Amino acid sequence: MKHRQFLQTLAVISTALFCSTHLEAQVLRAGHHVSLRCLGNIPGPRYLDGRTANGTVGLAPNLSPEFTGTSWRVVRVGDGVLELKCLGDIEGPRWLDGRTADGTVGLAPNRSFTGTRWQVIQVGSNIVELKCLGDIEGPRWLNGSTADGTVGVAPTTEPPFTGTKWEVIPIG
Repeated sequence: MKHRQFLQTLAVISTALFCSTHLEAQVLRAGHHVSLRCLGNIPGPRYLDGRTANGTVGLAPNLSPEFTGTSWRVVRVGDGVLELKCLGDIEGPRWLDGRTADGTVGLAPNRSFTGTRWQVIQVGSNIVELKCLGDIEGPRWLNGSTADGTVGVAPTTEPPFTGTKWEVIPIG
């Protein structure tokens, strides 16, 4: 009897985990439009904002229409890897680019830059960490600094880098 109860419990847990993983993965499916909200522990701006006019990336205080760079299209997802294209209104570079050589993040003009590939690490319901897959060794984790509104790549997801966790917000 205990063996059957154990197997039933295991089946229920496995099904729940499969369904929740499947639903979470749907948020980052190719073609979806999302915003990413930094979960850093210091008050300040939180929304990943691509600034296509000058190719920079920072954090915006909200998702109002004046921050058009807070909308991103998931362009490719395969084996947990994706590329993010900024949907800002102004022409310019659009691809989220981790620059592991110097720890910065910006927008690249095309997908040929290896820093435009990101591995998705699911850490909670609609919560992810994004690891840059650039060819050059260096820091890799997308990190928002809510204290000053900057974005870079961090060497780890552990403190003091609390801005490495991102809430994925689907955009209708």
